[in-house]
Amino acid sequence: MDNADGRLGIPADSWSQSPGVETLRRMASVDRYNKWIFASIARHIGDRVLEVGCGIGNMTPFFLGAETVTAIDVLPESVAVVKKQSEGLPHVRVLTADIEASTVVDQLGARSYDTVVCINVLEHIQNDAIALRNMKEVLIPGGKLILFVPAGQYLYGSLDRALGHYRRYTLAPLLALVESQGFEIVEAAYMNIAGIPGWFVSSRILRREAPPRGLLRLFNLLAPFFIRFEGAVRPPFGQSILCIAKRPA
Repeated sequence: MDNADGRLGIPADSWSQSPGVETLRRMASVDRYNKWIFASIARHIGDRVLEVGCGIGNMTPFFLGAETVTAIDVLPESVAVVKKQSEGLPHVRVLTADIEASTVVDQLGARSYDTVVCINVLEHIQNDAIALRNMKEVLIPGGKLILFVPAGQYLYGSLDRALGHYRRYTLAPLLALVESQGFEIVEAAYMNIAGIPGWFVSSRILRREAPPRGLLRLFNLLAPFFIRFEGAVRPPFGQSILCIAKRPA
């Protein structure tokens, strides 16, 4: 691992040296994948955005066109990184907060946001139902939840354990869970069928604790091809699930 983050100049030994942090660093390089995620959700982004689980800010820059952005994470080290990235942006607020905590609605403000974005975070939360309930409470009536989670419990392996994943999801049970917390489903689908072989080999066979850099470079190189494919054909399964839901008006 590098001694410092090249963009921020933050010494690597000043914050958590975990497989999760290393994976976030590596995923920052998969820019085409991150842009694909954003392109899939952009039409649902409103004016007052809450990003749940901002990590080291891989996705945060995509939301800066909103009127206000609040980014939260449970790791103070991650919050420090995103705060530094956001210096000079008065409409961005970055907080240490736990969406599963009983006090988080008071901390963030009930009915304060028209959009909650939760990308590859829900699987890290032990009680995902409570987290979803809190997300609903901070949304205005009619506000949208943008949820992106890993799919396929059959893919669960060393990468998931190293990242602190409690689970991977399948479509029908995920939608039932979201609806059980008072949301209405707007749309939902599997995504990224092309990512399945690499994850399976790395996690179930090679038992890696972070995605191999070479594999991520190849994935990023080929991304335009499978993005076009999935734009034409909705896959019946995938490495991830995108779910758009709303708080009833």
